Amino acid sequence: MTDRDAAIIRSVDQFGQLAAGHVRHLHFHNNLSRTSTDRVLSRLVSQRLLARVERRLVGGDRGGSGQYVYQVGLVGWDFLGKRGKYSPPHRTVKHHHLEIADAFVEVLTEERSGRLKLLNYLTEPNTHTTLGGITVRPDLFIDVEFVGQGEAASYWIEVDRGFESLSTISEMVHRYVKAHNNSTSSDFESFPLVWFLVPDEQRQRNIEGVIRREVATSSDMFAVHLAEGFAEKIS
Repeated sequence: MTDRDAAIIRSVDQFGQLAAGHVRHLHFHNNLSRTSTDRVLSRLVSQRLLARVERRLVGGDRGGSGQYVYQVGLVGWDFLGKRGKYSPPHRTVKHHHLEIADAFVEVLTEERSGRLKLLNYLTEPNTHTTLGGITVRPDLFIDVEFVGQGEAASYWIEVDRGFESLSTISEMVHRYVKAHNNSTSSDFESFPLVWFLVPDEQRQRNIEGVIRREVATSSDMFAVHLAEGFAEKIS
C-alpha cells in the first residue's frame, strides 16, 4: 500500500462517501487524469480496501455525471483499526456526504489558487461541540488564513439540501446563538462564523428570512450562500 492509498482510504472514511471526482481533486490534483484515478480506485476496490456503491452518481459538482461513489471496504475497515464486525456503512449513495465533500473541495481550490491557507478542518462527528450545555453539529469546520493579509477566520458550515423545514432551521439558528452566548475565550479565540450553503436562491431567501426574524442580535455571525462557488466569498 502506498502513502496515497492510505490517504485515500482515510479521506473516504472521514467523509463517509466520496465520488471518484472528489478523490481526484483531493489526491491527484497534480494529475487530474480520470484514468489514473480510476485505475487506483479499481485496485483499492479489488483489494477490498474500498467498496463501490453500486449506483452511479448522476449530475453533481465535483463527483460529476457517471462517477462511481466509494466507501470503506472490509479490508479498509481493518486497516483503519475500527472495532466491531464490518458491514457496509450505506447501501445507497448519500448525497449529503457528497455535498459536504463538494464544499471542502471548493475550499481546497481556493487554497491552491494562493488566496487562502487551510489551517485545519473537521468533519462530523468531530465538529460536534457543546458549550454551556448547548450542542451544535455543523457538517464541516474550516479554519483558514488569508494569504498576505495576516488575518484568519473560522467557519462552521451547514450544507443545506432544502429538505429541512424552516422551523428546524430556526431551532438550529437559536442553538448557535445560545452556544455563542455560552462560549468563553477559552473555548474560541474568535467564535466561528456560521455559513449555510444552499442549493438555490429561493432557499437562500427563506433561510435569510428566518435569521432576520429569529435573531435580534448576533445576526452578523450568520451568512447564507449558494453552495456552488461559495469559497470565493470567504474573506
